[in-house]
Amino acid sequence: MLINLCWGQDSTSVQLISRSLPDKVMLRWAVDQPLGWKMGNEYGFYVERSTISRNGEAVVPIERKMLFQEPLKPRPLEEWETLANQDQNIAVLAQALFGETFETLAPKTGVLGKINAVNDELEQRFTFALLAAEQSFEGAKLAGWGLVDTSVVPGEAYVYKVTVALPEDANIKIKEASTYAGTHLYEKLPQPIGLAGIFKDSHVLLSWNYNLLSSIYTSYIVEKSADGLNFEEQNQQPIFNASQHANDNNIALYYTDSIPNDKTFYYRVKGKNAFGEIGPASPIVQGKGKKSLEYVPRIYRKEMPTDHKAILYWEFKEEGSELITKFQLNRSNTNDGPFRTVIDNIPPTSRSISYDKLDRINYFTVSAVDKNGTKSESLPVMVQPVDSVPPAAPKGLIGTMDTTGIVRLSWAKNLEEDLKGYRIFRSNNPNTEFSEITTETHDSENYNDSLSIRNLNTKVYYKLQAEDQRYNRSGFSQMLVVNKPDLIPPSPPVLTKYGISEEGIRISWVPSSSPDVSSHQVFRKIIGKQTDLWEKIHETATKSDTTFLDSRELEQNRYSYIVVAKDSSGLESTPSAPITVAWSGKTIKDDDLKFSGTANRELRFIHLSWKIKDQEVLEYRLYRGTTVNDLKLFKTFNKDVTSYNDIDLKINSEYTYGLQFVLISGALSPVKKLELKY
Repeated sequence: MLINLCWGQDSTSVQLISRSLPDKVMLRWAVDQPLGWKMGNEYGFYVERSTISRNGEAVVPIERKMLFQEPLKPRPLEEWETLANQDQNIAVLAQALFGETFETLAPKTGVLGKINAVNDELEQRFTFALLAAEQSFEGAKLAGWGLVDTSVVPGEAYVYKVTVALPEDANIKIKEASTYAGTHLYEKLPQPIGLAGIFKDSHVLLSWNYNLLSSIYTSYIVEKSADGLNFEEQNQQPIFNASQHANDNNIALYYTDSIPNDKTFYYRVKGKNAFGEIGPASPIVQGKGKKSLEYVPRIYRKEMPTDHKAILYWEFKEEGSELITKFQLNRSNTNDGPFRTVIDNIPPTSRSISYDKLDRINYFTVSAVDKNGTKSESLPVMVQPVDSVPPAAPKGLIGTMDTTGIVRLSWAKNLEEDLKGYRIFRSNNPNTEFSEITTETHDSENYNDSLSIRNLNTKVYYKLQAEDQRYNRSGFSQMLVVNKPDLIPPSPPVLTKYGISEEGIRISWVPSSSPDVSSHQVFRKIIGKQTDLWEKIHETATKSDTTFLDSRELEQNRYSYIVVAKDSSGLESTPSAPITVAWSGKTIKDDDLKFSGTANRELRFIHLSWKIKDQEVLEYRLYRGTTVNDLKLFKTFNKDVTSYNDIDLKINSEYTYGLQFVLISGALSPVKKLELKY
């Protein structure tokens, strides 16, 4: 609950936390600004408990209860004396609340200095009081900043609200605070995380993660043991973090302890929360101090008899030779390491070593190793042979261009240790010289280029070179071809002629002259219909198709046609000029209709049947009469009927039948006649 120390009084508020236990709820609160803190101490605090659910069911209406009828204020000074003599934190709290003075800095002079001193004293009281209360829950309760609610009922959930009991005419507003609590929220305290120990000469440095459990523990206790069983507390005051680091889960706390060398010690830490609870101990770390090697090698000279061999010379005090067992030569690709031992077991009396496996760039150190295995290491030195070998050509070059003209290039990283970066080249013609577009070595594996899209070039070409620390350049990478986004639609086709036949309407056109045309689309509109929309009826398979026969659901009517070109990017041209064609329908021939009949006197009916060929029929009309000249409409059938039995007959009579069909277009066929005797 440590509060951010600032003077923004218009944002003053109460900060509240809770801890739910199986049989009680503990509360801690504080005002987060010095002036508001002072007024909270003067006027006190109201604590309200609202019961919002019972055994999983909402409590309606919410049951509200004031835990104290009078505001909670600091207890009288005489009630502090006993505890203040036992706990230094409670003594600091009492001095901050009741002391006539509270100074931690040298006094200031002058009128302005005295004004600042008053403000500084208030802030110091505020800061040290909150810090002390953080370490002592009993002190917080004495100050009226905490309480234990033992009247809670298992199964009930509560919302606690803490407000400052300000008078109505107060010239400051302090926001209230609330927290959710209940016995069902109880959780065991966790172990501290990440305890580690670095054991060195006569001391150990302990560290553990603070931030991951900062919402639970406010401070820590360090314990030490000589046998791993019996532990004693080491720090008289709990260890805590006084600085704020937002969004960093790796903030650690540190503790240094002095120990004798060559003896094993055991350490563990425990967390302490704002309510005075101490959690379980961390896992134990153990180790022993070792006397450090006081003598350190120093590389003072290097020689390179060949491009692949180096001789290193170092200094090391002779009196240290008796304390060590060997030297080691270590190598790395960078000054910061990591270093790997490349030659081991160098005699303690040696002061030079040769190495014949040099890379393009090398960093060396020499380590002295004593009888306990402790090392002292020299500062690194760089050894770089004459380098005339260029790096490999870059690979994996890819790129795209968006509609704004931004080209995004990327490629695989070169693996040379002495790689400095890359040079980037561009051309609008793959057969001409490429121009470098980088003014200095580019040190990453991606690059953004910007070009104008609206020009006649449809492609742009790129190459790369890698460059090392000695400015040796590789050969060119493979050339990359980047297609520019197509923003220009194709030119429109031109309708040239049409033809009318019984099969339908055939139209022809001159194709678009644009080279990237992929197809042509034919659209049709029926003249005289209420809708004025063009309907797509055909798309060519290739751009070379220039004719189309329309036989789809044609009726006797007038039709308009347009043709639109489409390119490989999906862009469409403006439509061609339309042409309008009148179609009168298919010619109906006499043999398009087969009509026959038989008389069955035994069953007393005449059976008529018919069959149509290659026509889209709407309905059939059957005529009957006694002669050819007195035919009258007798029956009407839909297009699916192909026969009829006439039973309305007289014996020894002659009947003449006529059959006519009506096409979907409304056209009528000739009447097919048939004479039968019954």
